[in-house]
Amino acid sequence: MRILILVSLLLSLIHANHISWYGDFDKAHKQALKEKKNLMVLLIKKDCPECIETIKTTFINQPYIDKINQEYISVLITKDQKSSYPIEMLYTFQYPSLFFLDNRELFVCEPIRGGVTPNKLNSYLEQCR
Repeated sequence: MRILILVSLLLSLIHANHISWYGDFDKAHKQALKEKKNLMVLLIKKDCPECIETIKTTFINQPYIDKINQEYISVLITKDQKSSYPIEMLYTFQYPSLFFLDNRELFVCEPIRGGVTPNKLNSYLEQCR
């Protein structure tokens, strides 16, 4: 399913302004430390139509995309993926969920749990600096 998500994203991203996603939390964290950026972590689960729709509508061709790429290292994590991530800290029952962490892995603000929309994300980006 993860491959399906990535393929659909790649096809839709050919001409789109998009987020530069990391798939490995540890590599993303190291990059955040190196660049002195915060982390934005999107947690999705397999076979989740709302998760795929959120990626398409909220993270492609939006006016805030460049700002996210400049200020955050973005991580896309699929629930139960093989590579590790801080599951205890990013635990949720609602998918998709979006977490904002500093480069020391501390919460910058409350996560968005379920219903990650462009309007909600845009207002969070203004609040979570």
